[in-house]
Amino acid sequence: MNSLCGTRLSIISEKPQTTRNNILGILNGPGFQAVFVDTPGFLNGRNMFERSMANAIKRAASEEGDLCIFIAEPGLPPEDKIPLFEPLKQVRCPLYLAVNKLDKETTEARVKTAEEFYGKLLPVKQVFHISALTGGGLKELKAAIKAALPEHPPYYPTDQLTDRWEKFYAAEIIREQIFKLYTREIPYSSAVEIEVFRETPGENDEILAKIHIARESQKPIIIGKAGSMIKRLREASVKALAAFLRRPVELHLTVKVSPGWQDNPVFLKEIGFYEKK
Repeated sequence: MNSLCGTRLSIISEKPQTTRNNILGILNGPGFQAVFVDTPGFLNGRNMFERSMANAIKRAASEEGDLCIFIAEPGLPPEDKIPLFEPLKQVRCPLYLAVNKLDKETTEARVKTAEEFYGKLLPVKQVFHISALTGGGLKELKAAIKAALPEHPPYYPTDQLTDRWEKFYAAEIIREQIFKLYTREIPYSSAVEIEVFRETPGENDEILAKIHIARESQKPIIIGKAGSMIKRLREASVKALAAFLRRPVELHLTVKVSPGWQDNPVFLKEIGFYEKK
């Protein structure tokens, strides 16, 4: 979605399951407006938090849309992921397959394998070969998206890029840096809560963020020896936040052990995840 909209709206990393929420992005062009919903990746939910992510995909697939774009990597998916694609069989709009990461492929074999596999599994109408990183194939995909749009007045003002507030993106950008700096379970066992987001004219934005982790044993890992890792996290986050907000920020980070936060409906609702339905 970032490449299609021309701006960073979804955080990215090399690790799977980086996206946790449905994120709306708006692409405005001469005579058209396309509204995208970027969903989390397919997963088997092991707790309330992950099930909320899985439900986000089902909600997006069941909503009335004009087009569904399924982004897949070259090659075959893991066996345990195949049943997760079932909701895509029920979409009531055209389904386009976009095979991504072509910048990393040296031959056509795995691309063809993905195209044939998903073509048999799902009601694919068109196939595109793209590289979100380099922009290869995106011109053709954008043209197909524009052609599929029905005539309708814009849903949003033509200068709007998303429906999310800056506070949401502050948490996402800090979490993106956690995914980049830490390994193993830390990125998946942590959540970021913005306690204070204060804008004062003529001064740096003040942001107070609390990083929740699931176990006490994870606290020294995220803080690091003599605070080295939390310092790196703060510095990387400040740089990324200033670039996104286009103004200087002052960031304060705290770490809290919140056992079982992934199954705590009150906490999950506070940070925008848990839904009873």
